[in-house]
Amino acid sequence: MVIIGSWAVTPVKSASIVIDNASFEAPAVDPNAFPALPFADQWTEIDLDTLGSTNTGVFANTPADSPDHIVNADGSQLAFLGSQTGNAFEQDLIDTYRAGRDYRLTVAVGISGLFPPAATEPVDTLELALYYREGPNTVDIAYEVVTAVGLSSVELRDFTLYLPPVRPEGPWAGKAIGVALRAVGQPGGFWDIDNVRLIESSPMPIAIENASFEAPLVDPNGFGALPLVNQWTEIDLDTLGSTNTGVFANTAAESPDHVVNADGSQLAFLGSQTGNALEQDLAHTYKVGYDYRLTAAVGVSGLFPPLTVEPVDTLELVLYYRHGPNTVDIAREVVTAVGLSSVELRDSSLYLPTVEPADAWAQMTIGV
Repeated sequence: MVIIGSWAVTPVKSASIVIDNASFEAPAVDPNAFPALPFADQWTEIDLDTLGSTNTGVFANTPADSPDHIVNADGSQLAFLGSQTGNAFEQDLIDTYRAGRDYRLTVAVGISGLFPPAATEPVDTLELALYYREGPNTVDIAYEVVTAVGLSSVELRDFTLYLPPVRPEGPWAGKAIGVALRAVGQPGGFWDIDNVRLIESSPMPIAIENASFEAPLVDPNGFGALPLVNQWTEIDLDTLGSTNTGVFANTAAESPDHVVNADGSQLAFLGSQTGNALEQDLAHTYKVGYDYRLTAAVGVSGLFPPLTVEPVDTLELVLYYRHGPNTVDIAREVVTAVGLSSVELRDSSLYLPTVEPADAWAQMTIGV
């Protein structure tokens, strides 16, 4: 069972922020020599192998007809990062965190075909982080954990870290933006990394009805859940009892199963079986020239958690539109159960790029 705390949809006007050597094209790898170099220009390399620097560097993609060719690499080179905790890339940017703006860091990630990070417990992870400096120290503001489960050695997948709008009084307002890519795990594996992007946006929230699942109100003196979710279309495989979708009351603050960062006093539950879903058609439409971000706070049931071993259960965040009676998905983000908590929700975000006039969903009603 998946726990969902709140939803938000935000249309934004966005601009890219320059990251030096974002696609790891420098230094150039000699095509007639060993196809990798233990350097990545413009990045600070934190490498546990202080002598040989065998954990951080760049490598050349193989020819297109090679079985290990990475089909969607940006440019002709990528970075490699050893999977052991302590290996990392960092870069301090020229730009600063601006009050009222939010930030989205996106990185294309894959795994080595010969030496992949561990995809079984304990699973190796890659952390995407945004930080600032306090004197000589880095102070993390936000991070996103990427697990090795389900990743490919021949096709990269984009992962995104979202930083909410900067408050004027926030300690990082006006500070230089820091980007970090950090390995967390055991030695022996390698991450493939490419196409690091940072977008700065001016967000405007769109209303989602019952976004925090406060209705219907659960009777505090009755059973702690109801099989209904007001304003949402419930698609429940249990057509008689509706035991897969509904709302429940958070427990008391002193309870060991209290969800510490829930928004309001109630949350939604969703059965983990394929076919269960919550949908809502909003009052707004996809506007040309805007991009969109859907964010949901997600956790897992303490008593009946989704599977975290293969086949791992997942939750899909989707933006769609309707074509007649049918829903047509535009974009989706897959959230795996691995690493999620039963007492603390974690924000996951789906990003829809700028809507173009020719897009089929332009001016269509937004669906989540």
